[in-house]
Amino acid sequence: MQRILSPFFAISRFNRDVKLLLLATGILSISFFGIQALLKILYILRLGYGPEYVGLFSASGALGYMAMSLPSGWLGERWGLSRMMAVGALATTVGMVMLPLSEQMPLWARDGWPIASQVVQAGGYAMFSINFVPALMAATSPENRNSAYALSSTLRSLGTFVGTITGGLLPGLLAGFVGQGLDSPTPYRLGLWIGPVVAVIAIVPLLRIRERRAVGGEAEIVPKGAFPLLSVGLLILFVGLSQAASATCQAFCNAYMDSELALSPATIGLIMGVGQFAAIFAPMVLPRMARLRGNGWTLLVVTLGSALSLIPLILFPHWLGAGLGSIATLTLAAMWMPTLQVYQMEMIPQRWRSLAYGIVSMAMGLNFAMISYAGGLVITGWSYSTLFALGLLFSVGGAGLMGVLV
Repeated sequence: MQRILSPFFAISRFNRDVKLLLLATGILSISFFGIQALLKILYILRLGYGPEYVGLFSASGALGYMAMSLPSGWLGERWGLSRMMAVGALATTVGMVMLPLSEQMPLWARDGWPIASQVVQAGGYAMFSINFVPALMAATSPENRNSAYALSSTLRSLGTFVGTITGGLLPGLLAGFVGQGLDSPTPYRLGLWIGPVVAVIAIVPLLRIRERRAVGGEAEIVPKGAFPLLSVGLLILFVGLSQAASATCQAFCNAYMDSELALSPATIGLIMGVGQFAAIFAPMVLPRMARLRGNGWTLLVVTLGSALSLIPLILFPHWLGAGLGSIATLTLAAMWMPTLQVYQMEMIPQRWRSLAYGIVSMAMGLNFAMISYAGGLVITGWSYSTLFALGLLFSVGGAGLMGVLV
């Protein structure tokens, strides 16, 4: 147990900039991945929109992330990683402020306003996250890098857990306060205002980070030279396949539990909160797994597990099946991302890291947008279980590709 928790206990051994980076990502996660992620879909449903619009809404955020992926990497190289992370956190806050204003917009703009808020919010987060990865890479040494990335995922999950539980409780509390039912958009709109208040706090530690280059003594796996086109192309293909399982759940699990299973916001928040609680500790096993078999093997196992986690959602249309599937998906997603980040950063020369991560992130955004948009059509034409089955098949294909690469 002590070995599993060692990344968390080792935080005192990280330098000041690493601690500030970890603090910022934890705070922003409370808002972006927690409160906002839970309430915005429920709010959109209360505005009278169906699965098709939910898919378009989620896809627009992914497209905003994709559109800012390459510019974010380029701007980080030109203007400094910490500066662009602060600008990104500010833009994310602005996008969060936009969404609860949807009902105040004129009729001609009401359908487009939530989508615009998604684009701004996700584009701002792209500026933060794409510069966060090379910034953490530069602030750590090869000896403590896996621990730092695992801890960043743990703190992101911890922040998401706090935000998800809070977001699930807010509608019920606010509904009683304003005297309206949970079928009204008002309690969700008021809850959404908590998100930007929390998000703006994350800007403070980002402004205190010193710009730095990679820690001395790091030996690059790939020598400096031309852009590693083949390596990045294979990563894009792997991400496109393996992301399917987590993307389908991220885009539609909340809507599925709300519209199909008729679960209350508090119950949905509790289920997602349990998943995020498990995700707090799951990344702590990554350094040990990476030391035993390597990051590629770890990605294979996590991707296959993510695919299989959709089986309860497919076979059991019940809150228990939805809970098991959602919790497993969230837990494994918290392990997949930091492993992919280290795997990519170590195989790419330092001079190309920001650009390469921007390209792969752009592909991730486009892939999520396609899954979200197509998912809404699949649900309308067939069912939620059909969508989850497709996500399972694609992710199994991603695990197979990583098996070939390993």
